[in-house]
Amino acid sequence: MIAQARQEAKARRRPRFGALFLAVALACLVGLIVLARELHATVVGIPTSDLPAAGETTLLLGLVILGSWLAGRLVRKIALPPITGQLLFGMLIGPGLWEWLRRPELALITPAQLTSLHGAEVLAVVMIGLVAGSEIDSSFVRARLRAIVMLALGQVTVIVATVGCVAYWFFRSPAHAVIFATLAATCSSAVSVALLREMRHPTAFARLLLATTVTKDLVLVVAFSVVLFTVATTTNAGGHAWHWIVLHVAGSVGIGCLLAIPLRLALRQIEERMIAVVLVVAVLIVILCEITDTAPLITALTLGYTARAIAPVGSASFFATARRLFLPVCCVFFAAAGAHIECAALFANWGVVLALSSSRLVAVWIGATVAARAAGLPAAMQRWAWAGFVPQAGISLALAAQVLIAFPGQAWARNLVAIMIACITLNEVIGPILMRIALRRVPDSA
Repeated sequence: MIAQARQEAKARRRPRFGALFLAVALACLVGLIVLARELHATVVGIPTSDLPAAGETTLLLGLVILGSWLAGRLVRKIALPPITGQLLFGMLIGPGLWEWLRRPELALITPAQLTSLHGAEVLAVVMIGLVAGSEIDSSFVRARLRAIVMLALGQVTVIVATVGCVAYWFFRSPAHAVIFATLAATCSSAVSVALLREMRHPTAFARLLLATTVTKDLVLVVAFSVVLFTVATTTNAGGHAWHWIVLHVAGSVGIGCLLAIPLRLALRQIEERMIAVVLVVAVLIVILCEITDTAPLITALTLGYTARAIAPVGSASFFATARRLFLPVCCVFFAAAGAHIECAALFANWGVVLALSSSRLVAVWIGATVAARAAGLPAAMQRWAWAGFVPQAGISLALAAQVLIAFPGQAWARNLVAIMIACITLNEVIGPILMRIALRRVPDSA
């Protein structure tokens, strides 16, 4: 009986899908998409780009979700986080890699088709924001407030000073160096919450990283906008940054707080069909942010945090359902992020990108380590805290896009944004790997 029980336990622990099966399934999926595209173009005579918009978007979503899930499961076999596989899959099917290789016809998703996924990407950002906000416990934040503030302040100070000096060496402009250094201080709440959701029981270290990331990025959104406004004012380039800071910060936080009240009242009356409720709330946030020109991520973060704070019991079912939907959301978000990667900008400026990214990595390590020691965190957290702040993703890309809005038609702005995106791309690829190592090395008892 004991031997039989051991065999059954071993069978339950056995992976459901092997690496070979996943690789073959992924190759078959890509082959099927290529075959279908060729049949439409040669036999039926209808190019894929001429399909009805709704049908094309549905096909793309199916490809992205299924392929991203297979790629994520495949890289887990070599002890890498699924996010890495999803990003790499997005790069392989997106236009950036193949345009750099001068074979754009091999891309499974064209730039026009990638644009049609914008709505799904924004919806995924909102879902990530809701889950991230709900993961931040107000009592935990109050108990760890000193550590959160010191980690955020230590990183921002060291990163802005170090990266700013290196950026000035390349750009020879204090304004451009400050813009780049402020952006370099941001990290990724999306990556943090995705890796946290992989853990069955999130540790105190994982929750500390998430709370610090969200707090730091919200402050940096304001700081980055102030920097853009100051540079635009001193160079007489316009005042778009000030308009953006008012709408995207104050408006986003306000909408998130206001939506928490009717959501609390509605959840008292709703007990079933919670999946539909979550999707309706997410779509409502997307629509309101589109109408008011506010930031969906900040709005969703605020709503998630506020709703949990004012109704922890009543909103439990809502956020539990949102977490169950998190897997397809991650598949869409990170595959789309990989498809947006511009390999040409990454390799054209590889020397500058490598120097700036290396200086940022060193600054993150020094700033987080010194701040963790000053905050009196356990030794394991002091050793690995820096690795949780390397990733960059959605919010960093959104801030980089604001440079073009604040300085339209400026050649230096286009060049600066190209280098920004290349650095974000590098941190987007290596960051999740480092963060996952850190989460595994720091025990829950630390």
